[in-house]
Amino acid sequence: MRQLDELQKHILTLDQGDDASQRVAIHALRGMDQEVWVEAPKSLMNPLVVSLQRVLRNGAKPPLVHKEIAIILGNLGPRSKFAVPHLIDMLRKGVPDCVREAAALALGRLGKEARDAVDPLVELCDGPTNVSLHAIRALSEIGCADQRVRTVLTTHWRSVAHSQNGLLQVALALCRLGIEVNGMLGFLTNHLMASQDEALRKVAVEALAWCGKDELDVAPALLVAVLSDKNEDVREKAQQALNQLNLTHAKAIVVCAQQLKDSLFAEAALRKSGQPAVPALTEVLASKDPAIRTKAARILACFGELAVDAVPALTAALRDKDKETRLGVAKALWNVTKKADDVVPVLIQLLEDDRSAGEDVEERRKFLQTVIEALWRIGPPAIAAVPVLLAKKADKNRLVSQSAQSAVQKIAPHLDK
Repeated sequence: MRQLDELQKHILTLDQGDDASQRVAIHALRGMDQEVWVEAPKSLMNPLVVSLQRVLRNGAKPPLVHKEIAIILGNLGPRSKFAVPHLIDMLRKGVPDCVREAAALALGRLGKEARDAVDPLVELCDGPTNVSLHAIRALSEIGCADQRVRTVLTTHWRSVAHSQNGLLQVALALCRLGIEVNGMLGFLTNHLMASQDEALRKVAVEALAWCGKDELDVAPALLVAVLSDKNEDVREKAQQALNQLNLTHAKAIVVCAQQLKDSLFAEAALRKSGQPAVPALTEVLASKDPAIRTKAARILACFGELAVDAVPALTAALRDKDKETRLGVAKALWNVTKKADDVVPVLIQLLEDDRSAGEDVEERRKFLQTVIEALWRIGPPAIAAVPVLLAKKADKNRLVSQSAQSAVQKIAPHLDK
């Protein structure tokens, strides 16, 4: 209530005060909390807008005054729509950049009420300048995606002159307007995952919030950011982005599981999700694609006993037709249950079924060494595998032979003579 009384006094000062007192009032209005503008009645807002416009018309004012008035009008949002002509006038050539930037931002905050400003804002988008980027953001907030705007934004996207921040701002505008450009999603997700600049990661999150929730890597990248970004503000913004996309953590996990084959970040997102990801990964074990089944098993393996609900599905998958999947499932089942009797026979069979004819030598070596390493990790409970491991000590590949010897030493050192 007190702030509303102050607001009335400031309006009176704008109408009746001298230049100095008007500047003090404008500065005070500039610093008011957003809650004041939300609570203020229309009976105060309309007179305020009229008074601010009168100040702009009456004589020359320093750029700072124009800038602060533009910021105030932007804070009022759509309720200052009658001031759009004055804000457009602030965009003209010759006006200091700080004023033009503030005017562009204000027009953006007016949203669709500022559609008359589209043409002058497009004219501002003439290069990699801050004024241009402010105009681009305003266009996206106004919501105009006609051919003029599309041409301007795609031209800026292809520009090599922009900084990374500039390109992210352009990408944000493209996403808000639903304009698809090749490579944009990868650009955004890679920045969110890899940039060391938290400000850039925030812009990337804001842009991804306007993308399709099922588009490749959108949900995985946001979920990784929610769960593990080192900056609290980025984590909060990523959560807000998921909310905007109507994705709970459970729904985001399902999307990640569905994208497990092609996504760069789905596996990391599922790993970081922990036990809540077990149901989705269990379903993925029934995928028609062996690469996906293998990835799901690998992720479940890292959960250990937390993945106990996946044991029936993992046990069934020990009979998978694909050897890589059987290996991944066996390793996962051991990590979850520590029951060698279920796992070791499968690993033994993988070693016994070794067929080198027509198989890439390096791929064979990697696979056999991985199987042997799995037995090594099991240790003495894998005693049944010793005969096949002793046989592999004579393998033609030196690395396979050495691995087999190390495994025998770990499992049954008394037999390795």
